[in-house]
Amino acid sequence: MAIPPKASKIAAAIVVVIGAACATVWAQSQGQSQALGPSSGGSLAELTAEVRQLRVSIEGAGRTQMQVSALGMALTTQQVRMSQLAARVDKADDELSAASAKAQNAASQMERLLKAQGRTTTPEERRSWEEEIRRLKAIAGEFADDENRLRTRQQELMATYRGEEDRWRDLVARLEEIIKK
Repeated sequence: MAIPPKASKIAAAIVVVIGAACATVWAQSQGQSQALGPSSGGSLAELTAEVRQLRVSIEGAGRTQMQVSALGMALTTQQVRMSQLAARVDKADDELSAASAKAQNAASQMERLLKAQGRTTTPEERRSWEEEIRRLKAIAGEFADDENRLRTRQQELMATYRGEEDRWRDLVARLEEIIKK
């Protein structure tokens, strides 16, 4: 099984999402500070109120920027986890393919030995073939066990990968939620 997303695509997505979040935070702080504008009355109380409002806007933008930054780091960490898991899944796929090939090879050898045994005429040859068949059955059983173990490992890794993908989607959703505020 191949893993759909590639590490470079994920990294590019992180950069785009973080860049969009930072631009949104900056635009929000600019929009709020421009909305304050100069007062027409010019009183000290109005000026103080505007300064307080500006301070609240700046603090809010700072909090949002910190949240975006923290989520960006979490997304980067998650991307590394997913890349490592993808490599492990690929390795498990390769190992499973090799184990399957060994098991198939042992099965075909077994088939040839059984045919050859059927053509033998002497009891000594028949015993020799039976001994060889017993040995090959043991080896084929080990290959089948390895194949089953590797298939189970591959399925566990894929389940873990899907869980990490879900976590990735959750982080992106949280980031988008912060950006929309």
